[in-house]
Amino acid sequence: MQKIKDFFLKIYCWLCKIFIVAGMRVIFRPKIRYTNKAVLKEYRNKPAIFIVNHTTLYDGIVMFSVLNKYKANILIAKDWYEKKGFKTILEGNRAIPLDRNGLDTNWLRASVKAVKKGESICIFPEGHRSKVDTLDTFKSGFTLLSQMTGAPIIPVYLSGEYSKFIGKRKQILFGEPMTMTPTDNGMAAEYLEAESERFRQHMLGMEVQSEKVFGKRRVKKAEVQHT
Repeated sequence: MQKIKDFFLKIYCWLCKIFIVAGMRVIFRPKIRYTNKAVLKEYRNKPAIFIVNHTTLYDGIVMFSVLNKYKANILIAKDWYEKKGFKTILEGNRAIPLDRNGLDTNWLRASVKAVKKGESICIFPEGHRSKVDTLDTFKSGFTLLSQMTGAPIIPVYLSGEYSKFIGKRKQILFGEPMTMTPTDNGMAAEYLEAESERFRQHMLGMEVQSEKVFGKRRVKKAEVQHT
């Protein structure tokens, strides 16, 4: 009986995933660009850590849809993960809960396990939706994960607005894979925090790049590849 129940639960989660992936593409019509599309294709079959700036509540579900082909596990706040009606779907669709209000290490163990299986991780390193016009401080969890697993870090910059069905489209710019700066003391808090800030500064540069790519000026074909 349990096997039958598990089978139908698996089918239910799979159908939910199809609905979410297709629905987000239709509803929000995200406009996606790559600084190097060919390189990103390689990560459909090997793990990476995608770091994304956090703008609205829609970010998580939209990135779930966009990163589905990269087998990405989305880190989601535990209080959202455990909401009634969400948990069953999230448990069956590569979501990892993160307790933002405590010293939670379960997410790290789950993320390391996923990377070792060849899956990717999606993290919003600000830890919350930014309430300012620029990127907030990055928490260092993603650099620790990269240091523990050797997985490269791929920055993703979100800009623009979410408009349903018509109007402006959310803009998503994928950067190229980056690695941690070599060091003999890779687990030191100071090193991890400095690396986190280095990636934050890189994404601030992507903010400027995004303005150029998405209509501020004509972009040469060699500079960016369309999805």
